[in-house]
Amino acid sequence: MAAVKSWLSRLETRTLVWLAKGRTSSWVIIGVLAASGLGAALSTQSGAAGQGQPVVAPSTLPVSAYGCINDPDGDGHIFCDGSVAISKLPASFGPCMTQDFEGTRIFCRGAGD
Repeated sequence: MAAVKSWLSRLETRTLVWLAKGRTSSWVIIGVLAASGLGAALSTQSGAAGQGQPVVAPSTLPVSAYGCINDPDGDGHIFCDGSVAISKLPASFGPCMTQDFEGTRIFCRGAGD
């Protein structure tokens, strides 16, 4: 075991000396740094997506998931009960405002005018 360790130590030392003397040393260092940076970026992205619950885009959730209903007259307005704060409503609901109207607390323009 000691013989293997000393052989690896000599090999490591000779490799480092060879890299330091040659012109390719800077390219090797740049390549290693670029590869490790790319690896770290990819592992961060895949790690974030794999943790916790699945990521669901807000636009795929039904209106009812936010405590809201579509305006029955079909003009695109959305009425919400206030169980979800205005700041948490998706941008696709359009501009929203607090308003008491037939038991609803939030009114959003949606696709309507």
